Amino acid sequence: MRRFAVAVTTVVLTMAVLVACGGSDYCDSVEKNQKTLNTFGEKRTNEAYTAYAKLFTSVGNLSPNDVKADWKKLASVTEGVLKAHDSVGLKLEEMTDSKKLAEVQPADLTKLNDAYKSFNDTAEERAAVVKNVKQECKITLK
Repeated sequence: MRRFAVAVTTVVLTMAVLVACGGSDYCDSVEKNQKTLNTFGEKRTNEAYTAYAKLFTSVGNLSPNDVKADWKKLASVTEGVLKAHDSVGLKLEEMTDSKKLAEVQPADLTKLNDAYKSFNDTAEERAAVVKNVKQECKITLK
């Protein structure tokens, strides 16, 4: 009986350590998606931002508790940019089309501006994620 109790305690403690540090699934996910994470924002299309948001959510779900909220915030603000574009009927890739931009109403420009402001105000979260990935996974993100 004593051996069983020791074995159960060992398994429970091991699981607690893996959950606390994010386990290897977190680092595997970061490593697998390192290129996308390092090029985040370079491709400004609805398709790319949808993929970024999904990636942040999936990595965030595997992340240690101390950065889980940071990953979720990055997913949320990325989704916010997509929602703002959808609500004004303008795709991200159309932001360089001066004719399309000229047709956007001032209130809609404010919606877009607010979404981008929230998106750009995540320097703290991005820094926390990069620091955590370096410490946890020994992976350097840009």
